[in-house]
Amino acid sequence: MKNILIFLLLISFANSANLLTHNVYERSDRVDVMLSFDSPYEGKISQKRGANITTLTLSDLTYDRLIEKNINSNILQAITIAPNKDSINVILKSENSIGVIASKTVDGFGLRIRTKPVTKASQKQATSPIQTNTKTPIIRNPSEDLVDGRYLSVIFLLAIMVIFMFWLKKRVTKKSQQVKTKNSWLFKENSKNIPSGEVNVLHQKSIDNTNSVVLLEFENRKYLVMTGSSNVLLEKFSKGDIKDDSDFEKAFEDNRKKLDEYLKIQQQEEIQDDYRSKLERY
Repeated sequence: MKNILIFLLLISFANSANLLTHNVYERSDRVDVMLSFDSPYEGKISQKRGANITTLTLSDLTYDRLIEKNINSNILQAITIAPNKDSINVILKSENSIGVIASKTVDGFGLRIRTKPVTKASQKQATSPIQTNTKTPIIRNPSEDLVDGRYLSVIFLLAIMVIFMFWLKKRVTKKSQQVKTKNSWLFKENSKNIPSGEVNVLHQKSIDNTNSVVLLEFENRKYLVMTGSSNVLLEKFSKGDIKDDSDFEKAFEDNRKKLDEYLKIQQQEEIQDDYRSKLERY
């Protein structure tokens, strides 16, 4: 019989959680007491109210020390954690009436005991000093303690940036291939004399988001072209005129004035088109 009692006692201790740490967080409108356990807490929580004392009893929970702590707050002045056989009493001392809400974390390894001051309307309803036993509500999914919406926002923003980079890379690659393969009006082709040579892109430089300056080679001649919203032939060169990047940069700067004039005209046309479309809407 003695062995059976010892065995049952060991089973009860094995099923009980142990209190590991406790922390107190003071705010202007509340005081939070955070408890952490070595295993998911599955016990029951009951609440006992007095005039200036609120006692929470956490069943199936063990602790080997008595904790007494004073708190410099207008809401809560002292807290005591006292072991009581296979349970723990959390005693909250306050000068004024307080409301208490206990919230478990999703994994069960933590418990938040939040105390807030009770409004005047609630104080009028609770004028009797008779002590009562009530169940403390348990909230199993406190989002403010577990999930921070800022992390989700950062992940969402990074995903958008990755998608945009893939789209931009695909667009630039497609545009470059079109410049290489598409028959251009620059070479004055017709149906009777279709050129059989290959168009090579030697150099390329972006002017803005839509326009670029490209150096093309076709049938022993080189062409400096502005491509994008419109195709403009800037200058022609013989095969040996532009040999490296420095020669391309020089040709680009020599045609800078002409580029600026084309871009200025293009911007004016876009403004006029936008103005016409707005007039048509009205």
